[in-house]
Amino acid sequence: MNLNNFFNDLAANSSRNYKIEQLEKNKNNEILKEVIRLALDPFTQFYIRKIPAYVTSRPVWRPLDIMIKELSKLSTRQVTGNAGIEHLKQVLSSVSPDDAKVIERIIAKDLKCGVQVSTANAVWTGLVSEYPTMLCSQYEKKLVDKIKFPAMVQTKMDGMRFNAIVRSGKVEYRSRNGKEINLLGNLDDDFVRLSNGRDFVFDGELLVDSTSGLLDRQTGNGILNKAVKGTITEEEAKCVRATLWDMIPFEDFQKGKFELPYYIRHGGLMISLAANSCTKVGLVDTWEVNNLEEAQELFQELLQSGQEGIILKDKSGIWEDKRSKSQIKFKGELECDLEILEVEEGTGKYAGRLGAIVCSSRSEDGKRLTVAVGSGFNDAQRDNLWSIRDSLIGKIVAVKYNERIKNKQGEESLFLPIFVELREDKDSADSIGDIK
Repeated sequence: MNLNNFFNDLAANSSRNYKIEQLEKNKNNEILKEVIRLALDPFTQFYIRKIPAYVTSRPVWRPLDIMIKELSKLSTRQVTGNAGIEHLKQVLSSVSPDDAKVIERIIAKDLKCGVQVSTANAVWTGLVSEYPTMLCSQYEKKLVDKIKFPAMVQTKMDGMRFNAIVRSGKVEYRSRNGKEINLLGNLDDDFVRLSNGRDFVFDGELLVDSTSGLLDRQTGNGILNKAVKGTITEEEAKCVRATLWDMIPFEDFQKGKFELPYYIRHGGLMISLAANSCTKVGLVDTWEVNNLEEAQELFQELLQSGQEGIILKDKSGIWEDKRSKSQIKFKGELECDLEILEVEEGTGKYAGRLGAIVCSSRSEDGKRLTVAVGSGFNDAQRDNLWSIRDSLIGKIVAVKYNERIKNKQGEESLFLPIFVELREDKDSADSIGDIK
C-alpha cells in the first residue's frame, strides 16, 4: 500500500465520512495505524520543524516500518540539534520518495489530509492520547450558586492558551490540544527558573507585545499561529509574553488530576514569580470577591476597560482534565470553536473568492449544530482562504454569535455568526452541549 497516495486521496475528499470509511477499510494495516499515531499523539514530539534537504536516489530503499522506528531516537532526544537533523536526513534518504513524504507528515505532526485525533479514535478506539486540559464552564446560575465565597476573580485573557512544560531543565510549549508551539527559546530562561529544578506544567495565555502595547487578538494570534506552524521569526518571538494562572506537577498533569486546592497552587505560582526576575512571564490580574455582586461589578468594569471578561474561581477547586465546575467564565460576547465542513464560493463581488464556511460542533449522541458563516472576513482573508480552501476542511475556527437558535428546518444553529480566526492551536470543535 502506498501510504502517501492514500493520504493524498483522503486530502482530495472533504467528507469526514469518506475518510472514516477508507480508514476502516485499512484498519488492519499496522504501518498506517502507527503513522497516524505518531503524527497525532501530543506526547510524541520530534523537535525538528524544518525538513532538511535529502536525496532518495538509492539502488535499494529501506522498508518504511523499519525506518519509522528510527524516529524514536528523535522523540526520546537520544540525538538532538545538528546530530538530530543529520539523523532525520539519513532516515529520509533511506526510503522511497513516497515513503519520505509520509515521514515528513509524521515530523510535521500533521497528516495534511483532514484526519484529526477524533477521526483516528473513531476508527481505532484510544489510539491517540487526548491532551490534558482543564477548561472553564460557561456561565450558568446553577454553577455560580455552588461557588464558595470568598472566591477569586481573574481577567479572561484574549490570546492563545498554552502550557509551558518543563522536564529535566528543558522547556516545551504546547497549545491547548498538545500541538508544539515553537517560540525559538524566547521564554525558556524564565520557565527554567520558575520550575526550580522540578518538572512542572505552567498553564496560561500567550500574548504579543509591541511598542504601543499588547496587540489585539487577531493580530497577535496571527503571529502566534506562526509559532504553531514553525514559521515565526526571531524578532516576532522576542515580542511574545506569557501570563500565567496555574502550575501543576508534570506527573499529575499526565494523570489528569491534581487535588491541591487552587488558592495554594496560585499562591505557589505567585511566590515563584516574585522570587525570580522574569522579564517576559507574569501573573494574571487577580482579585478576591466576597459575593457574586462584587464579581459582577468587576466584570462590568473590565468590559468597559476593553477586556473580554472574567473567570470566577472557587478557591478550593482542584485541577482536573475536564471542564471544571469550579471555574466559571463571564463573557461579554458568546463565542465557540467549530469544525469546518465545507468552503463555499461567493457570488456577485465575491465570485471566485470565499463566500462562507459551513461549520459544525462536535456531536453528542448523534446531535450536531451546523451553521454557515459568511461574515467577519475582510477581502484579503476571502482571497487567501479561498486559495487554500482544500486544506481548510477539518480545521477549527472561532465564531462569535448572538444566540443559539433552530433554523427553518428545526436544526440547531447560531444567530448572526461572525468569523473570528482560524484556531491553529486546536483540532477539536466544541461539543454541542458546551455551546450556549
